[in-house]
Amino acid sequence: MAEFVFHDANLWNFGLPDPEESEAAVALKGSSDQEIKAWLAFARTGGFQLPSSNHSLPQKLVDAFLVLKYYDDLLILHWVHEAQPTGNTEGDASSTGRYWCTSCLRDKPHGYKHKDDWRREEKEHEETYFCMHRGKLESTDHGFVCAFCGINGPDESHFASHNVYACESQGGKRFSCKRRCDMVTHLDKVHGVYDRSQREKVATMWKYCIPKQAWACGFCVRTFSTFPERLKHLQGHFENGMTLDNWDNSKVIQGLLEQPALKEAWKAKVANLGLEAETRPLVWMDTDLKDLQRRLEMGPLAAWENPEALVDAAFTAYLSQFE
Repeated sequence: MAEFVFHDANLWNFGLPDPEESEAAVALKGSSDQEIKAWLAFARTGGFQLPSSNHSLPQKLVDAFLVLKYYDDLLILHWVHEAQPTGNTEGDASSTGRYWCTSCLRDKPHGYKHKDDWRREEKEHEETYFCMHRGKLESTDHGFVCAFCGINGPDESHFASHNVYACESQGGKRFSCKRRCDMVTHLDKVHGVYDRSQREKVATMWKYCIPKQAWACGFCVRTFSTFPERLKHLQGHFENGMTLDNWDNSKVIQGLLEQPALKEAWKAKVANLGLEAETRPLVWMDTDLKDLQRRLEMGPLAAWENPEALVDAAFTAYLSQFE
């Protein structure tokens, strides 16, 4: 390991960081002191520059650690704590938006200037509306009724009047959408449900929410038991200057593994394998993390999952980067 001769850590003698160092400090805002120290240690070993190095840190964070690694940890942490975002960065509110949809980060990042628009977008990824979600018939105490208009004992000619085959004839893939208003429009334009209150009632019945047990944050390692709690937490990060450059999907996985039903099983798995999770955070490559994240969000309460299976899946995904 190379020996580092650090610059003077006396804050009064050293003065303020130069523009490059200031930018690096801003990039690290949102990371915990422990994480910063761990990644600095990794940078000082030359880890980021090894051809075989695998990590999920955004390049902007890697560059920041490479700039700051020559300084004492105390000084770096002071700079990070005091850093204030400046200029017109990619996630700045004056350019493309202050709030970013965290479900779109892997595909097409989408920013919003207004928090209500952002919250609506986040919620849309939690629910889906499926046409004829339970079929074209609804079971009631008085027998079967038409799922579209509620008429008793509908026959095939009645269903033809609702043009049900427009959705049934698509190979089992019926119309679906993320917004209730789009389902209301679909019922009007395609299935001839002309009473607005009936359309709204039916659309609400056809909403499906993924049965998640936990949510996590990609700015810090934290888990939440409700979706509104997560939204409120993320809003605070964005309003404190966090941008897409600070989001780390590995933190999402780490946070989900902290949920009570998984925490002990994961801790035991890491301890048995002698990994340095306490001194250097484990990281996952972004490839194929979406499915793992979804499984962890649904948690071991799902009928087909158990803590050991989920922990094994997380560890297998971690090892895949070394293959």
